[in-house]
Amino acid sequence: MTILKSLTLPIFVSLTLLTNTNSTAQVKPSLTSYEKYIDDNNNAHLKEYRELVSIPSISSIPSHKPDIDKAAAWIVNKLKAIGMTTARTIPTDGNDMVYGCWDKAPGKPTVLIYAHYDVQPVKESEWSNPPFEPIVDNGKIFGRGASDDKSGVMVTIWAVEAMLKTDGKLPVNVKFIFDGEEEKGSPSFKNFLEKNKELLKADFALNADGEQYNETTPEILMSLRGAAILEFTIKTANIDAHSGQFGGKTPNAAVIMSQIIASFYTKEGNVAVDGFYNNVVPTTSEEKEMIRKIPYNKYDDMKVLGTTAEVGDTNYLPLERVWFRPTLEIVGLQSGYTEAEGHANIIPKNAMARITCRLVPNQSGKEIIDLIVKHINKNLPVGATVTYKFSNGYATPIKFPANTKAYKYVSDVLLKIYGKQPLQIASGGSVGPLIDFKEILGLYAYSLGFQQADEHWHAANEFIRLSSIRKGQLIYCYYLQHLADEESKLKK
Repeated sequence: MTILKSLTLPIFVSLTLLTNTNSTAQVKPSLTSYEKYIDDNNNAHLKEYRELVSIPSISSIPSHKPDIDKAAAWIVNKLKAIGMTTARTIPTDGNDMVYGCWDKAPGKPTVLIYAHYDVQPVKESEWSNPPFEPIVDNGKIFGRGASDDKSGVMVTIWAVEAMLKTDGKLPVNVKFIFDGEEEKGSPSFKNFLEKNKELLKADFALNADGEQYNETTPEILMSLRGAAILEFTIKTANIDAHSGQFGGKTPNAAVIMSQIIASFYTKEGNVAVDGFYNNVVPTTSEEKEMIRKIPYNKYDDMKVLGTTAEVGDTNYLPLERVWFRPTLEIVGLQSGYTEAEGHANIIPKNAMARITCRLVPNQSGKEIIDLIVKHINKNLPVGATVTYKFSNGYATPIKFPANTKAYKYVSDVLLKIYGKQPLQIASGGSVGPLIDFKEILGLYAYSLGFQQADEHWHAANEFIRLSSIRKGQLIYCYYLQHLADEESKLKK
């Protein structure tokens, strides 16, 4: 059952106040009407949002496949309801893609908008409220996927809805593609694009799975690291052994796993796997200048995470380590008994670890995984065996140029709405489909999303600010109109 603490919230700011009052740009009357539509339908949209967030569309757990299908069907029905020309699911080798199209602006450019409707798994015991029973409290909506990335799905749909319901048309053509597998690496996405190049043909692309620096400062994403994933299991026996009867003479899988993990790192915090940094290109002067412009304070992140220290090689700045240096992180461990199973005095027969490497340009995911496998095999002691579970593919790093008109249109809109130039930001994360857009469709999908870094993505008590949802709708309306206007000028 959905819990709602407040529907009508005094958080909304007029579009005219959001706009830079010193700018020569004027808000068009039609944008004010979009703003009115958004505000008049706020309660209905919140109800819709809670419905979508309540669907546990966890892509990495096979038992949630019916929920994935339910979420996809819900979005298709919403796209049909707002008047899209086409709205349907498209099968892939994995979960369905949701496709929507409005194509009634002949001669006008086409914008392709990407987001994803699948979500991360949850540890329900860590949540203050059930993760799939979203609540609204203090200007925020809490629930798994509320920020990452059902906000990207709904903000963009609602913006198109506002324009269609207000004007009966859009100033440009719009295509939506909503991914059902992003949270497990979008393994089907590249093949999907290759099979549907004509269907997805567009002039511009946006990635709604993105963020802004904070409530008052915009940003544009300029680069993403790649990713390579490996899971491996150490086995030392066929059964768990009694720790008293066999301790002292029997190999312990948990201990061996700990030793192997420790061997991955130097005391400075760098990766000790031979060859890991061989192809890493030094940070450029432009990238270092980009870092210097960011008002970084390590205590901000520490407060958000509840950590008490910042670690890493101090030869590199913290943001340099996160944005432009590769990493090897242990993202999962399992061995011995669990809390739910109760206390057991055993020597574990096996231990599992899951690794995610974040990679930078010039690094190959396959080569890095091969180096790690070689390292593990070299450090495996007598009495232990190892098995590997490899991922279906690798996310490639990508950089976005700032000298394109596609970049300029996004920058223009953020400047006019926020009243300041957007920061150029890099990300330590990965969004695999963005490189696929470039390689297959020839498009840079510039990020235009409204998540913020403190919103607990992938963690307990995930939320998004309702003010960001509203602002995002206004910005997408403004973007589509601005794009139409600027492209029309180029044709004159």
